[in-house]
Amino acid sequence: MTLSIALCTYNGECYLREQLQSILNQVRPPDELVVFDDASTDHTVGLLHDFAAKQRSFPVRIHVNPRTVGPLMNFQQAIAACRGTIISLCDQDDVWLPDKLARVEAAFEDDPSLGFVFGNAEICDAECRPLGYRLWNSVGFTGRLVRRLERGLAFDVVLRQNVVTGATMAFSARFRPLVLPIGSTWIHDAWIALLISAIAPVVAIREPVMLYRQHPKQHVGALRRSFRQQYRMAKMMKRSQFQHEADRHEAAYERLVYAMNGLQDGGQTYAVSERALALLQEKICHCRRRSAIRQRECSRVLPSMTEFVTLRYRRFSLGWKSFAQDLFL
Repeated sequence: MTLSIALCTYNGECYLREQLQSILNQVRPPDELVVFDDASTDHTVGLLHDFAAKQRSFPVRIHVNPRTVGPLMNFQQAIAACRGTIISLCDQDDVWLPDKLARVEAAFEDDPSLGFVFGNAEICDAECRPLGYRLWNSVGFTGRLVRRLERGLAFDVVLRQNVVTGATMAFSARFRPLVLPIGSTWIHDAWIALLISAIAPVVAIREPVMLYRQHPKQHVGALRRSFRQQYRMAKMMKRSQFQHEADRHEAAYERLVYAMNGLQDGGQTYAVSERALALLQEKICHCRRRSAIRQRECSRVLPSMTEFVTLRYRRFSLGWKSFAQDLFL
């Protein structure tokens, strides 16, 4: 087993040193660090080359994009360039706990069929001071959802809502032909988690594996929102967003069907269960129905109640919160 780290950077000089040091402090060091920089204009690239020159624990390969391509394409490039059998995704502004990679390796040693592993994290402020809650709390991955995933229903959980944060994720490189190229309308970690969980087992590490830093410049955060903030966000959701969600999952469905019939990369095929495909189709229909509900000028009660009594809100959205949102907002 060889472990690659796919690190993407962009104007990250403020926090990059701490992240690089935390990688250097790993009890189980990586077999390589692959860095793709997205045409930074600060001192990020200099910090990377300085780090590569001063440490001898593992090889560091640095690629600098000639122009900015965005986080999705940058991660796609980094993943494609990794040579290890396990690929661990990495952001520039976090701090890994020393046993993060050791935990990843142990999980794959316990179950070689594993598709990916992901963990929890301590949420911290810009100075890495804990804010008193964890990553899973902020994404709503607690209680029943955790237990369902641990019972082997990872795909059901991820299909309902993405609970996997890429910075805590490591996946088997044998699934790289499946996930690349990444769907253009997706966030990379949600795309990878959905596709792989449809095919292979998933392990969730309940304990924090890293410090997840909150700061104003990050691309995606993990803020804990009040009920009022959740209400305001729900009120802003338009019909087009549900249509967009349906289209995104349609792209995932097409990729899985394509994977069953043989991918272009060596003609590799993957065993996708009929159950997973059926659930994905139901998710697509549910999103389209929610889009149609928002378009209705007359009563929303009947179509909303239909989705409610068939448990589709519970299986594919946020349960009673989504039901109330469609009914009243």
